[in-house]
Amino acid sequence: MTFAELDQEAEHAARRLVADGVRRGANVAVTMGGGLRQVILIHALMKTGAVLLPLSPKLSAEERQAAIDNNKVSVDLDDPSRLTQTEADMPLLGEHDMEDIHCRILTSGSTGSAHTVGLTYGNHLFSAMGSAFNIGVNPEDRWLCALPISHISGMSIVMRSVIYGTTMVLQDRFETEGVREAIEDQGVNVISMVSTMLLRLLEEGVDLSAPRAILVGGGPVPQGALEEALSRGASVIQTYGLTETCSQVTTLEVKEARRKVGSVGRPLLTSHLRIQDGEILVQGPTVSSEALDVDGWLHTGDVGRIDEDGFLFVEGRTDEMIITGGENVSPGEVEDVLVRHPEIVEAAVVGRPDPEWQQAVTAVVVLSDESSISPEEVREHCALSLAGYKVPKRVEVVDELPRTASGKLHRSALR
Repeated sequence: MTFAELDQEAEHAARRLVADGVRRGANVAVTMGGGLRQVILIHALMKTGAVLLPLSPKLSAEERQAAIDNNKVSVDLDDPSRLTQTEADMPLLGEHDMEDIHCRILTSGSTGSAHTVGLTYGNHLFSAMGSAFNIGVNPEDRWLCALPISHISGMSIVMRSVIYGTTMVLQDRFETEGVREAIEDQGVNVISMVSTMLLRLLEEGVDLSAPRAILVGGGPVPQGALEEALSRGASVIQTYGLTETCSQVTTLEVKEARRKVGSVGRPLLTSHLRIQDGEILVQGPTVSSEALDVDGWLHTGDVGRIDEDGFLFVEGRTDEMIITGGENVSPGEVEDVLVRHPEIVEAAVVGRPDPEWQQAVTAVVVLSDESSISPEEVREHCALSLAGYKVPKRVEVVDELPRTASGKLHRSALR
């Protein structure tokens, strides 16, 4: 679809929305299944001046209703196809103030209950600018989105494509063959994904050498996976962002990918960072004003450090720190050691209440199909690299780790 065709379709949809009762400033819930119809509705709602509340089709009825109630939704498009063909004859908006709210997006809920964050047109614009100054923009860019557009990871690609005037290739779900086809047959040269997606693509042997940039975010990425991808010629770069920052805060530059493996890069042009008591704080025009403290900073809840070259390393979350026998244990540190074992595909570490240790370090692992490793052997593997108090006291094997709709590890569900 060309931009002219998108504009025309969005105008027709906007007039149907107005006929359905949508008004400027109203909160409108839309189930975002990831298809072309949903992208048209995103642009149509901009023309009406309404505020979009994109909801994942994976939400339970209870979760969906809670989001609708909490956000005072005026119109609920649980099924966008129910819109009639009647078009209201009303003036539509052609521009917006940068402070106007474009959407209210549910956070991933990776560490607890999800809540909505209001993002403005200005947040989207400055986010796109920051990314452009880091990885560049080419007229022929084709950015693959196989991420949920109900989350900022996917929504930011929708918005970036129209800001840049470049192509977005949209897939309604992640499948390894779909990504392979997008690269080989559709000329995709920029891809956004989460760690799980990268692991699956590497396992399936998908050639990732053609895209000029593959951004991996949504949580920690095993260093072994990054190194393997780089050794196969993939331009894989870690990125760090939040819903509250309208996607990226930092992204590693392609030219630094090998030298700074494990880093999520330096702050983008539009972001400022500082570390306070170990916590990452963010400031800048991409940050939702609703998420700022009295001094104008966003407290991310993430633990990190900045090295001597200004590169950020994310080391976990402040509320994920495990306190065992009076010692602090970062789950990320233990997880990094676990996934070094060739038979462990994925790993997650949490603290479980323990009468002796306060919390017992507990590892939950996904093993390769041919694995025969025992829990005790997993512990012995960890003991080679970790202090005794960091070695998991309990190891559980599962088929898959619980994840949010956006692909992040769901810590609270894991506990």
